Amino acid sequence: MSYDIFDDSQTEVKIQNTGEIVSDDGTNPEFIDICTIYSYRREHESKGELAFINRYMKGMRFTPIISKDGEVMAYKYDNANQKSDNNICWASHIDTVHRTEPDRVKQDVYIDSTGTAFVDSQQDCLGADDGSGVWLMLEMIKANVFGTYIFFRGEEQGCIGSSCLAEEQEDYFKSFTHMISLDRMGCDEVITTQNSSECCSDKFGNEFAKILGMGFKISPKGVYTDSAEFTHLIPECTNLGVGYKAQHSNRETQDLNFLVKLRDKLINVNWATADITATRKPEKPKGYGSYGMGWGLADDWAYDHRDDYSGKQPIVYDYEEFAYMTTAEVEKAIKDFTPTEIADLVKFMAEDVVYIRDGGTYG
Repeated sequence: MSYDIFDDSQTEVKIQNTGEIVSDDGTNPEFIDICTIYSYRREHESKGELAFINRYMKGMRFTPIISKDGEVMAYKYDNANQKSDNNICWASHIDTVHRTEPDRVKQDVYIDSTGTAFVDSQQDCLGADDGSGVWLMLEMIKANVFGTYIFFRGEEQGCIGSSCLAEEQEDYFKSFTHMISLDRMGCDEVITTQNSSECCSDKFGNEFAKILGMGFKISPKGVYTDSAEFTHLIPECTNLGVGYKAQHSNRETQDLNFLVKLRDKLINVNWATADITATRKPEKPKGYGSYGMGWGLADDWAYDHRDDYSGKQPIVYDYEEFAYMTTAEVEKAIKDFTPTEIADLVKFMAEDVVYIRDGGTYG
């Protein structure tokens, strides 16, 4: 069988949502493995997240990292198996923005003839953000790739796990020279700016992009993911494009061919000896921090507004999500915005349009 993305005739079929992976009989078995991760609806603290953790995080010597309050904030796998000047922490997050039906564990996932994964229009999202990063790290662990691997919880709810651990375990995280999040949309960015501040040096970013090849280049367009919580502790913190698009929506897709190629690149580099010298001095960020307005809002391509005089916490809104809302949902989302905040948001969107139109140059 072959499926076209968003084919109307396909979405008319009754979807059972038992976690089936629907694809051609000749589909790459690795694609099935990846989409099995996507089949779990992993909203933070949901039954789907618990089921996923029980399946994937309970073996392979994973260690839970627990907060002072006794809550599991992340799972860790330590494979720093060589002496090296590079002490790398690879990072991803378990949770997704499956914001409806918290008791439903699974969803069906489709793979089309081009190797693109997607879900039907009845779902909240595919969950490649950040199931793709999770899969990459599991593959790197299986391949005995150098580094420490941390799978954070609650990123989509405002970086719950990473923000807690950055505060409670400063000395541990200060031991790292690099934190590389595998959690960026698209296929070509090594992020150098998050939280309105430099998160890694251009020198490291360019070195990292050169090693990866595949068209990667440095980009200042990042906003916020878990690695941004550690820029005051770890010299080089970045976020790498892993190939998903339209995250946080039922039109989210993942380029599976790209993801497998990226895996192959990551596991065939000796990161203990790689020329990725840490040069940036860790310092407190100047931006808005990991605040959010609910699900899925501490992520890339966000709108940031702060009222420096009112004393209010900053507003962070992933404005791409407006494209997938009804008019009534947009009205609800902005009902508490002041006229100034709405004007700032419109201006921010317009600046992005100009940025894209002009090929990536503000101003």
